Amino acid sequence: MIKKDVKAQITIMAALSMTIVLSLILTCIKSVSDSMRNTYIKSACMLAIEGAFSCYHNDMLNEYDILVMKKTDKIKRHTEDYIRQNIESENKNIELTGVEFNDFGYMTSNGGDYLMKEITAYMNYGIYSEVVDMLKDTQRQVEKAEIINELVSDISACENKMADADEKILELVRLVDGVRTNEAGLVIKNKHVEAVTEGFAKMAVNGEITMATVGVNDSRIYNPVRGSAFGYVDVSQILQDMIDDTDGLFEMGDEESELSGNNSYAQLYKRNYEALKNSLETSRNKTKEALNVLDGYTSAKSGVDDNIYECINKLEKSREIIGEEIYNGMMQDLNDMKQSGGSEELKMCDTYTLTNALKRNQVILDGACAVLDELDVGLLQNNCKSVRQKVVKCQGLLSGLSAKGMEFNYSGIDFSSNGVGLKALKKIKQMITEGILALVVNTDKISKKQINYTGLASSMTGKYDNGDSAFNKTKDALLMNEYLMMKFNSYADYIESENSLDDCLDYTLEYILEGRDSDKENLEQVMLKLSGIRTGINLAYLITDQEKKAQAYALASGALGFTGNMAIIKAGQYLVLSVWAYGEAITDLQKLYSGKKVELVKTKNTWNLSLEKLLAMDFGTDSDEDGSGIDYEGYIRMLLVMEKAEHKNYRTMGAMELKMISMGHEDFRMKDYIVSAQARAFFKCKERPKIYKQYMKCSYI
Repeated sequence: MIKKDVKAQITIMAALSMTIVLSLILTCIKSVSDSMRNTYIKSACMLAIEGAFSCYHNDMLNEYDILVMKKTDKIKRHTEDYIRQNIESENKNIELTGVEFNDFGYMTSNGGDYLMKEITAYMNYGIYSEVVDMLKDTQRQVEKAEIINELVSDISACENKMADADEKILELVRLVDGVRTNEAGLVIKNKHVEAVTEGFAKMAVNGEITMATVGVNDSRIYNPVRGSAFGYVDVSQILQDMIDDTDGLFEMGDEESELSGNNSYAQLYKRNYEALKNSLETSRNKTKEALNVLDGYTSAKSGVDDNIYECINKLEKSREIIGEEIYNGMMQDLNDMKQSGGSEELKMCDTYTLTNALKRNQVILDGACAVLDELDVGLLQNNCKSVRQKVVKCQGLLSGLSAKGMEFNYSGIDFSSNGVGLKALKKIKQMITEGILALVVNTDKISKKQINYTGLASSMTGKYDNGDSAFNKTKDALLMNEYLMMKFNSYADYIESENSLDDCLDYTLEYILEGRDSDKENLEQVMLKLSGIRTGINLAYLITDQEKKAQAYALASGALGFTGNMAIIKAGQYLVLSVWAYGEAITDLQKLYSGKKVELVKTKNTWNLSLEKLLAMDFGTDSDEDGSGIDYEGYIRMLLVMEKAEHKNYRTMGAMELKMISMGHEDFRMKDYIVSAQARAFFKCKERPKIYKQYMKCSYI
């Protein structure tokens, strides 16, 4: 019995074990079946979406080696058709229930980043990766040029602010000393100044008229003013004459008074009164005007020192980039400006003392003018005494009238010629900037093409700010720049040939840089940018050339030295240097746009433009030889490095759109094209109700 029980137990155990084994086997079979089903589905989906993405734009691929596909409903329909075909060929039990696309990668998304990735992927397959180190030196020079331009511009701006203050000094000279002035300085003729024709603060003089009593220590100032119709007036003598008039009329008897017509002294008194009134009121009014100008001078003067310190701080931060030689030269000039700007010894007048003196005289003149109304009477015998008392009162009030503290220092004035200031030089720069195209190239040969299309990718420029200044220095950025140089045209392609392509625009590289609607506008804007680069590089040389710096200083001194302010002369010197460097840049551009090369860094031997030719606006060069250096396309590379990636991406897409339009694709717009997509496909198996989901994606990148 025991044996039977044992055998029975073993049989049951075996049966149970077999059940487990069979279950495992069946589970494995099911798992393999599901795995195969999933493999079929996954494979079918990937093949399907890749098949759908094979409908790329052929002309874009042929022209630019770029894969893009227009986003339409056909993508979903084609994907579904391809999935069904693939599934049916492999497994009849699987049925597609639908496809849902939920994410498209548009070409214009994310600042045009997809375009850059496609381009760099293409360029990395070729030999173009070797160009990465090509622009290192030029890039450093461009950075240096930009900083020098900025520094010189800031220093030149100090001249403008100082000039505002100095113009106030000139206005004070006119109002106080009676000398005609203009923005260039004193109006000088035959080595003497010209006097004003409307009076001045020192017009009323209390006492004998001498150089000492009127506070003028230069005969070239004193003599013209005294000899003018509106010159100095001795009010003390007029008042004494008025007293004599009252005394004379009072001492006349009645009979004598009747015989003389009783009018002789009265008439003299009236004329003297009018002369007194005119001189006192004129002096008072001009004194008030002068005080108002002094308030303006204080306002104009404030902040100039701060600007100089800002320039010094900026120079300190740029020391490593600009180099020791340029740093030392500019720092010395800024220190000279700082010291001379605060030196009272070098100023044309002591504004503090002048202010107090004018206020003193204003109080005196206000009091005297108040008495004038009392003196405005018809002089008669019966009022002679009372009128005389009032004249004496006025005489007493004017006893404190003085020119003390109202002196100007004219020792720094060049009376040999009438200066023209720096207005002419500033006008030259303005004229160059406004007419740069005509100065550099023959405008008749410039392409007249322009565009008028809406919805171009270039219109999206500025919508993204990726902060990509660092990116522009990477390998991928340089590779993209080389791609642009390879695929697109510039003005250089039409220098020797006037044959124009049938494209919407000829100068597409300039378009990528500027995004304007015409070849002419794009060319002009690129020209202005290149002139800025060349100006900075030229300035770097000028600052180290002591001979040319001395020439610039001499010009600034002759134009701005009328106030004796050495700070403004130094600032003016940098203005001269900046315009000079700009003029030299025009000669550089003339060479570039004629197909020649320009040296990256100037030397004494390669400098073209003299200061005399600059002032005459003669920008012609004596040599037609093609020197060593960089050509126009090399400078275009520089600009591409400087341009923001987002701008380049969108404008490049815009240029591609224009090409496609010229090829007959009128409705081609990058915003309608995609480079990637993600989707979900839904399936069900005929044996079971469960829904299967399969994720799929495809990208050209």
